[in-house]
Amino acid sequence: MDFLTIRAENPGPLTLEGTNTYAVGGTVVDPGPDDEGHLRAILAAGPVERIVLTHRHPDHASGAARLSDLSGAPVLSHGDGLGDGDEVAPGLVCVHTPGHAPDHLCFWRPESGTLLSGDLIAGRGSIMISPPEGDLAAYMDSLEKVRALSPKRILPGHGPEVAEAVAKIDEYLAHRREREGLVVAALREGASTVGEVVELAYRDTPREMHPYAALAARAHLAKLGRDLPG
Repeated sequence: MDFLTIRAENPGPLTLEGTNTYAVGGTVVDPGPDDEGHLRAILAAGPVERIVLTHRHPDHASGAARLSDLSGAPVLSHGDGLGDGDEVAPGLVCVHTPGHAPDHLCFWRPESGTLLSGDLIAGRGSIMISPPEGDLAAYMDSLEKVRALSPKRILPGHGPEVAEAVAKIDEYLAHRREREGLVVAALREGASTVGEVVELAYRDTPREMHPYAALAARAHLAKLGRDLPG
């Protein structure tokens, strides 16, 4: 049985077309926003026996309590019924992948080589790591952890399915390492504020995205042990 994708109508710069909810065999992964239409679409897709969360950010989890009320299904997340290596449903295993959030989980189906990546990997673009909750060093370790699984495909929390899973993970790792090199170069050039780091290290980023780039720069600076003013 394959995963059914039910996309929420919450598009945005970080959510892309919207949050992807996945359903399979009575398990619902990331019910998404507390939107009645979306929750009714989940219920219409089949029985809901358990609700599991990749993490508790609102775009993934704010509909969980309401869906639980409607279905009677329990809500499970890291530290609240789920841990690394637990089998949440037959053939579906939890993988603790902190970095985007401390409680972040991916869900792994070895039989088909499918990784439900939540906000570890997006179908398009990159993932926001925002300190202090976000930890770039932990995020890089989590990417390496799921790469070691050799997944065949990725079903992300946002964006389209990724068919070349290992290549996508390698792309993510290379992107972060390249950006860190640019941040280090900016510091060597004398950047003394986050804004100056963004101007030098994120020249390829549209100016309207610079507020997000500043958050990403802070994550790199934290990984490097540097604390600069804004």
